[in-house]
Amino acid sequence: MTAEIRQLETAPGPARMATPQLRTLVVCDIADSTALVERMGDQNAANLIRKHDRLARALIERHRGREIDKTDGFLLLFDRPIQAAAFALDYQRGLKHMSAAEGVVVRARVGIHVGDVVIWENAPEDVARGAKPIEVEGLVKPVAARLAQLARPQQILMSSAAAGIAHRAEGELGPDAVARVRWKTHGRYAFKGLPEPLEVVEVGEDQIAPLHAPKSGRTAREILPWWRRPMTLAAEAAMLLVGIGVGTWFLLQSPPTLAFAARDWVVVGNLHNLTGDQVFDQSVDSALRISLEQSQYVNVLPELSVQQTLQRMALNPDKTEVNRAIGAQVALREGARALILPTLADVGGRVRVTAEVIDPNTQATVYSVSADGVGAQSVLPSLDNVSKQLRGKLGEALAMVSKQSQPLAQVATPDLNALKAYSLGESAYDHTDFKSAEAYFTEALRIDPHFALARIGLAKVFDTYDQPAKALQEIGTAQADRKRLSARDALYVDAWAASYTAPGQSLEKWKLLASVYPDYFSGLGEYAYFLEQFANRFQEAIPYLEQSASPKNPHRATSEYLLGALHVEAGEYTDALRAFSKSVADGAHYKNSLYASAYAAQRKFKDATAVLERGKSTGTPRADIIDAGMNAAIVLDQGNWQQAVARVKAAQTQAQPLGPRVTGRYEAMALSLNALDSTPAKAQVSALVDYLASEEKALAAAVPTDRPELKFQIVLAAYLAAHAGDTSLAARALAAASPESDADTSVLENLRGVAIAEIERASGKPQDALATLRPLVNGSELYITHVALMDAYADAHDNDNALAEARWLSTHRGRAYVEGNMIFTLTPFNVAQSNLALLRSAEFSNTLNDKASMQRFLSSFEHAWPDAIHTP
Repeated sequence: MTAEIRQLETAPGPARMATPQLRTLVVCDIADSTALVERMGDQNAANLIRKHDRLARALIERHRGREIDKTDGFLLLFDRPIQAAAFALDYQRGLKHMSAAEGVVVRARVGIHVGDVVIWENAPEDVARGAKPIEVEGLVKPVAARLAQLARPQQILMSSAAAGIAHRAEGELGPDAVARVRWKTHGRYAFKGLPEPLEVVEVGEDQIAPLHAPKSGRTAREILPWWRRPMTLAAEAAMLLVGIGVGTWFLLQSPPTLAFAARDWVVVGNLHNLTGDQVFDQSVDSALRISLEQSQYVNVLPELSVQQTLQRMALNPDKTEVNRAIGAQVALREGARALILPTLADVGGRVRVTAEVIDPNTQATVYSVSADGVGAQSVLPSLDNVSKQLRGKLGEALAMVSKQSQPLAQVATPDLNALKAYSLGESAYDHTDFKSAEAYFTEALRIDPHFALARIGLAKVFDTYDQPAKALQEIGTAQADRKRLSARDALYVDAWAASYTAPGQSLEKWKLLASVYPDYFSGLGEYAYFLEQFANRFQEAIPYLEQSASPKNPHRATSEYLLGALHVEAGEYTDALRAFSKSVADGAHYKNSLYASAYAAQRKFKDATAVLERGKSTGTPRADIIDAGMNAAIVLDQGNWQQAVARVKAAQTQAQPLGPRVTGRYEAMALSLNALDSTPAKAQVSALVDYLASEEKALAAAVPTDRPELKFQIVLAAYLAAHAGDTSLAARALAAASPESDADTSVLENLRGVAIAEIERASGKPQDALATLRPLVNGSELYITHVALMDAYADAHDNDNALAEARWLSTHRGRAYVEGNMIFTLTPFNVAQSNLALLRSAEFSNTLNDKASMQRFLSSFEHAWPDAIHTP
């Protein structure tokens, strides 16, 4: 035996040649595993542990880790801290789901550390004797083990070294995960057996992680600041120690610092008003926000987001002051780097504005800036001064501070009473009290008629009422007063005005705003919305909506709702339903027609009906009627043709008081369905003649905001006239809606191309029609483009391609429902075509002598519309 041992000691091997490598180690330990076995029994516990191990190993593989050892938990090896953190987050979430499924609480502690380790593989004969295949040694292993021992159940603790590297790569977790993940520093701990204390950081998700400091124990002890330690000195030395200690502390301590980077977020707390003058309440903190929001370096958490966070903390936003303690909690929950607390005081006859920058982790003041002046009129200039100082202290280049800082009196108003009215209007608008918002904005403008921000607020109210002409009037006035706007707000009104008057040019303006201010949620959301509405570029719009749906956006429910719609258009129904569900959870109030389309496109009509029944009225007839087309389409999709037509006619009646633009929408919808049912061509043309006369008159008298939709309706009439065989009427309609390069959208140009091709097809020139249509297919083309292609291929006797188009139509049902075609004007027509395409597929298959496919398509059509005798 001695000889064998001596041989082993002297044998060369991988361990002797291994060099240290930078790696991340994870130690997972099941909490209270012994009690779990006692409670469940050996067999049941063994079954549960096997499920646990399968879960863990699947996640290890997903995150590219390697299992080193296994006892009650795991010792794991990862290349990078972010991989280890991602594994641990998924692991804790998986354990929560497993616990719910099994009816037994299984919780784990996780420790993560990064550093140099020595790695080697054991020889096969050693593995045969019971050795592990791979060995890892180094100080990293006991540190990770100590962190796991210190952790509470369900807690993930990381060394500050590992957390710092992982946090910088947080974006690799994905936008959904980043929104849920919280990072929290718990201070320094001295660990048994380790030479130096460690800064301990927790990473976790709300509703799963404790997000509380771990308790000191046998193997780890929190290092408390001196003022928190028990008094151990004799009473007679206390005063001497206080004097010496305080003096030494102020003399020697390093100033606190704040790790603030470009585009990090700050929370602005409530004003501490010591002057007793109520005019400063609401107005001063709003003014500070407006001033800071000029920066492209600093992001300010919206006030409504702060209020929503307070509600999640079970606090009443109307009665809770966002002070140092509360504000720090809000900042930590929302991932903000700093809390800013403004104070206003009368000091020696001068009004002083002070702003403290607070580190949310310690609630310590990192620095304080101030400015003062004489009288109330000095407050806004002092706020300008304070804002510039804050931006410089947070790390923004002084040149940029000077370039992007306009006086508050210029970018807002010099009148504090107007500013207070505006602030109240913004609050009312955020809480959907639009009548009060209109009154407050109007009051702000009475006080200061050139207060451009209040003009924008009033325009938002009119836009909510679907009164675009009034909204445009306010936007135009704000543009005229553009010197009273910040650079960001000037870009915003320019893009918005273009959306009304020159929508073909507006996308570039929205894109500019989203690019220059990538954390401005209004810009991101509007760009995504108009990308889909004006160009049907839904795939491009999705990433912008995902950014706009950030937890920091107080209006994220709207972005999530629209995101759900775009996923429907893309045929991604699981993602769509997830987004819609999240939207509802975040407080969305809609009639739910888009939500229902996610089910209807899958022919899950019971679910669609249930969602519609949970919908809520917007309270404005112009907004509510928008859903009429979608609702008619869902009824039609179930084969209830007459009922769908009745709903469209009812919408026509409801639209009468709303003007020719809205009325024309539902008349066009009814005419498009006439083209598919048994209405004779002569009757179709007669109705189109009357409709076109009415539309031409409406277009001639239209305000700029109504022109894009009226032109879309007229071009659609051109297609329908050509489809009915009257090419001269179609040509007249196209002439009436002649192109305007500055105003026409891609969607309108697409429909114009379809109408031209239909004229060519109706004139017996299907090859010319195909030459016109093929260039339109670019991924964002209108659904009707493929209808026209199918008809043109059929007329050209190209049944293979006609069948391909019919199959495209029957399989892209999400597009049929949700595409951007001017407020769902074509939705019932599209949805009908998605069903009729099954019948056309059967016809083309029969022509191609493919009887099996013919029977399959015919069966699918009969299943979709079993009562086909009452359908076209």
